[in-house]
Amino acid sequence: MVQKICIRLVVSVCCVLVSGQAWSQCEDQFPLSNTEGAGTVMCPCFVAGEEAGVVLDVPAEEYPIEIIRIGIAWGSVLGDTPNILQSALHVYENGLPNPGERLTTLEGPAFVDGFINEFDLEEQGGVRIESGPFTVTMEFMDANAEMLTAASMVHDGDGCQPGKNVVKAIPGGWSDACALGLSGDWVMHVIYRPADCGDEEPGGGKEPAATMFLRGDDNGDGNVDLSDPIFSLTHQFAGGPAAGCMESMDSNDDGQLNITDSIFTLTHLFAGGPGLPAPYPDCGSATGRADLGCETPPGSCN
Repeated sequence: MVQKICIRLVVSVCCVLVSGQAWSQCEDQFPLSNTEGAGTVMCPCFVAGEEAGVVLDVPAEEYPIEIIRIGIAWGSVLGDTPNILQSALHVYENGLPNPGERLTTLEGPAFVDGFINEFDLEEQGGVRIESGPFTVTMEFMDANAEMLTAASMVHDGDGCQPGKNVVKAIPGGWSDACALGLSGDWVMHVIYRPADCGDEEPGGGKEPAATMFLRGDDNGDGNVDLSDPIFSLTHQFAGGPAAGCMESMDSNDDGQLNITDSIFTLTHLFAGGPGLPAPYPDCGSATGRADLGCETPPGSCN
């Protein structure tokens, strides 16, 4: 790892790929991370093949867990570098001093400048972690050392916690990033859930009753209007509260919660776009993927 001065910038706390919560019995946990808030410092200090990442852990009683998404802050000084592919994301079985064997690899993740980019591992079955700590890294495809305007990994610039930030340098191998001069924690997170939560169906294997909700009614007030996409965007990107019925926030019924849902609703309401998928404009039960769950159906649909 080439040691160079890091450059300060503000990185938007937005997720490029964001999914909502799963069914209540398999509820996704809040992002597991070593830092809070946005990244402020980027580090163009890597060569091709090097890795940077975090060591994470949860209380012993929560294991085994399943990692289903990985988020990584990526940014540059100017914030206008083209989207770029990196070599891979890796999950390792241990923490420092030696993370050990790789449990999984996601090849060719694409990064957007100025965002916390989130990558889905569910399509390859998630990553089961039996015990902690464990390590999550990103492997660089191209060198960015000394390229002061290049996009790179981002850290919070608020003090580096020993044992929680790693670099696999060439040469040198695994090191604690704090010992190499990193001045903050890498802004990375994972979304996880209990690994065995889906082994038993609720209610003794009986099919749960259909949940009534209104698609697009993000804030649960019984109407679909401008306040709903504002509610959704505030939840996704500004730490606002989540809806009691996450499925209602999936306006385009693609099984994910992201910025496209708010755009879909706004286009329908104000630009003559297509209507929202059922149940809309009246309450009803799920007719599509229904991936996000509806723990608290809106009172207006009872």
